[in-house]
Amino acid sequence: MYFFQYYIANINEIMVAMRTHLIIFSIALTGAIILGITLSIIITSEGKEKIGRIILSIMGAAQSIPSIVIIAIVFIFVGIGMKPTIIALVIYSLVPIIFNSTSGLLSVPYEVVDAGKGIGYTNSEVLWKIKMPMALPIIMGGIRSSATIIIGSTAVAAVIGGGGLGDYILIGLRVNRIEMLLSGALTIAILALIIDTILSKIEKTIIPKGLK
Repeated sequence: MYFFQYYIANINEIMVAMRTHLIIFSIALTGAIILGITLSIIITSEGKEKIGRIILSIMGAAQSIPSIVIIAIVFIFVGIGMKPTIIALVIYSLVPIIFNSTSGLLSVPYEVVDAGKGIGYTNSEVLWKIKMPMALPIIMGGIRSSATIIIGSTAVAAVIGGGGLGDYILIGLRVNRIEMLLSGALTIAILALIIDTILSKIEKTIIPKGLK
């Protein structure tokens, strides 16, 4: 009961922290998507398939690295605040996007690619008209994984002054106030569910029916 009283009494401050959390999330996810897909396109371009598979193995192993390790390394070299928080989150959330994007692009059957070239498609047209549409379901899976990672890891990044709802968790732990901790944790959990639902709807909208 006291938790609800605390939440209602501090709803304005919690909403401000949530807005900061969402700003960090949006910038980090956008950066990770752009960088991750770009790198995947480069390493899976024609003639570089072997390199792509090697990087795929590395990315698979890299998924086991805890977020706090990446955050600590960025803290050492960049300092504290929102900027290093975003950098750390982009780096950490790249793994599922690169892994899924690379997997998806490499999984497109050679016969389909060859057929595209046979009707006169350039390499660029093969990529955007054949490979990307066919790989899109796998790519979206990576983006949804990254979104979940970022929304949760932003809370951990509060230790380097990133702000957001993680402050409530961090301060709540320090001063042993469970209502503060729960305010941050439950709001993050709700945000994660909402964001995943939104991305799921986007995925259903943009993926061709035959590939769902």
